[in-house]
Amino acid sequence: MTALRYQHLLGRTFHHGTADCLGLARDFYRDNFGIDIPNYARPTNWWDHGLNLYAECFYDNGFRPLTCHPSEWQPGDGVLMAIRSRVANHSGIFVENGKLLHHMVGCLSMVDDYRGLWRNATLAVLRHKDVVVEKPKPQTLDFMEFLPNDLRRKFAAAVPVARA
Repeated sequence: MTALRYQHLLGRTFHHGTADCLGLARDFYRDNFGIDIPNYARPTNWWDHGLNLYAECFYDNGFRPLTCHPSEWQPGDGVLMAIRSRVANHSGIFVENGKLLHHMVGCLSMVDDYRGLWRNATLAVLRHKDVVVEKPKPQTLDFMEFLPNDLRRKFAAAVPVARA
């Protein structure tokens, strides 16, 4: 699997409208998948004024909600969350091993376990059609390599070898 690049996005200081969770998502998707998300104007506390900017922003830029089982979510999928709000006012991105890359008000940008507050506040998980993360190819192992020598000999003697 091609590793997602996001270490350079960690530790950013929060500035609403520029270096916030949408800014983090913009940089992540541009750097990893070449997806350009415009920098939308975000008035302070826009979610308290009937605006659903994050849902509209991601939808307008080709992201669609997933209707699959959570086991099918993959690195690169976006997460929309409502933190003390009725609409999505926080976003993050799944990276490897059930972790969430995000940037919360008053915090540095970080990777957290996707659980607790983040899971409970999730309104939607989104995927862009151009987000394709290669899955590792399954390896075929020869179980004989894991057997002790005496069992290998016994097994080999009991199972006829197919000749081509």
